[in-house]
Amino acid sequence: MGREIILSNGRMFINFDRHLNMRDFYFPYVGLYNHLNGNANGIGVWIDGHFSWLNDSWEFEYRYVKKTLISNVVAKNTELGVELHLQDTIHKYATVFLRRIKVVNLLPDKRYIKLFFYHNFNLNETEIGNTAYYHPKLKSLIHYKGNTYLLISACDEEMNYDFEYTVSKRTENSGSWQEIQEGKLQKRKIIQGEIDSALGIGGEVDRERDFFYYIVAGKNYDEIKSLNQKVRKDGIKHLIEETASFWRAWITEKDIVHPSISQDIKSLYYRSLLIVRAHIDKNGAIIAANDTSIYKFNKDHYSYLWPRDGAFTSVALDRAGYTNITKNFFRFCAEHITDEGFLLHKYSPDGSAGSSWHPWCDENENYQLPIQEDETALVIWALYEHYKASKDIDFIDEMYNKLVRPAANFMVSYRDEETGLPKESYDLWEERRGILTYTCSTVYAGLYSASNLADLTGNHEEASTYRKVANEIRKAIINYLYDKESGRFVRMIHRYRDGRWIKDKTVESSLALISEFGVLPENDQRVVNTIKSIEKYLWIKDGIGGIARYEGDYYHRVDEKLPGNPWIVTTLWLANWYIEVEEYEKALELLNWVMKRKSQAGLLAEQYNPYTGEPLSVMPLTWSHSSFCYTVQKLNKKLRIK
Repeated sequence: MGREIILSNGRMFINFDRHLNMRDFYFPYVGLYNHLNGNANGIGVWIDGHFSWLNDSWEFEYRYVKKTLISNVVAKNTELGVELHLQDTIHKYATVFLRRIKVVNLLPDKRYIKLFFYHNFNLNETEIGNTAYYHPKLKSLIHYKGNTYLLISACDEEMNYDFEYTVSKRTENSGSWQEIQEGKLQKRKIIQGEIDSALGIGGEVDRERDFFYYIVAGKNYDEIKSLNQKVRKDGIKHLIEETASFWRAWITEKDIVHPSISQDIKSLYYRSLLIVRAHIDKNGAIIAANDTSIYKFNKDHYSYLWPRDGAFTSVALDRAGYTNITKNFFRFCAEHITDEGFLLHKYSPDGSAGSSWHPWCDENENYQLPIQEDETALVIWALYEHYKASKDIDFIDEMYNKLVRPAANFMVSYRDEETGLPKESYDLWEERRGILTYTCSTVYAGLYSASNLADLTGNHEEASTYRKVANEIRKAIINYLYDKESGRFVRMIHRYRDGRWIKDKTVESSLALISEFGVLPENDQRVVNTIKSIEKYLWIKDGIGGIARYEGDYYHRVDEKLPGNPWIVTTLWLANWYIEVEEYEKALELLNWVMKRKSQAGLLAEQYNPYTGEPLSVMPLTWSHSSFCYTVQKLNKKLRIK
């Protein structure tokens, strides 16, 4: 089950599914630790002896308050005669989840309506050693383990904290959820181990009535106590309103979209900026996705920083004007780059190495680097793009010794002696190893950017070296990776056992980026032929359209007759090329294809079922949203020039 609403403030991140179950609760990092791990914190409603969880018997409308990270969801149950209007958010800086629920009675008579909130936390990602108890002075439930404390409370519109509660052992057959379904909580005072808890609040409702609910997160008791005092003093309604004002100001401050671009595209552009911002941890990690519905595939998740995804995303944010936000991303990369000058496969939000499947040796146990070299190259390319947007020479001076020089020196040295191309590494899809046209193009762009950054900081000799090697790599790309027979670029070459170079001619979507990274002009016939091959072989002709990653893509494969499933990022790469060659109608068709894929609340998944259009893999994916922003910005720039 995918995600319909996400909330964040850079220190806390929360996901909700289509039944408004809270599925992911991250603290103290965006992406670490997940104190739910996909467990459902659900909502139940009790009216006149009838009970219902929010489930398929309810009708849902998912929206956000315009230009904010505040949800605006309506849940309606005709049989019960009730409608819930929920506004959820995380405070703009405090680690407090805030919820305002307007209960609307759809029947003519006044009724007593009770709301229940179920909590299924596994603090610090394990069910072992959890404790939950009721605190009478704070009028709250408290869950804690180690340095993670959660305080949960509720009140009515008069700030009366008169609610039911319970804590319980959790099993398949019993727990607080069972008491909720019976309509009365037992008020147990404390429990430890594998546990759950519940809170219930209600009252007489004539036409409509507001109730409030919140969760405070902190590293110790004193912290949650202090934050609880803030909530009680300022009031939940006020905290939601000031958070709304913050997000509106954040968006409108950098509103640069050309007036001729449609309002629908503008709306998704603003929403995408907010979704991207939501996935950025305060320490700089730009997280790929926090949707744990992906757990079923390989028992892992996307709550990591891939330097590649982060680089592409940072460029989109910088071009939108948010250069202060991206600085922490580059500082993160500078702190964690290896002594040898390369970045690892991926990182957890706290900077530790993420899980990986890239081996450190080949099948004969010969040492090899388990890297995707584009992840190192793109960070340097993105840093130069950052400078062009910010003109902050002080920051470039800070980054040069820590990040640029070690990365550029690595790219200079990590080259195949025979071809002059970058040595073999893993592709951007993390599946195969070779000398890839896409990766070589990023290294060219990375070294060329490094030469410009070297000149800016007065390192002219290094600048000359980086520029010279970049040009050598460009010539080698054309010499070794362009196939005259097919008239297009190949995906990669790799050395066979007898020493021969083997060409992999699989049509690959990332080849659309050759001109984006400046290897050749967008109207060069070799680029044009490559783009046309991508359109011919990777467009989903007998389905919803869109571009697959490559021929024979197996990841979440739906039908072997198709090249793969359509992705947002790959489809937008094609749109970017059409913008560069000024075929705007075709670019707009692809942007509108993306518009059709968005969820009701404006979320974009990684990929889609090629027949039904159902989101596949994670939703939302940060890279999908940043790619949409990047394409709109590219179109925007062309329109302003004209």
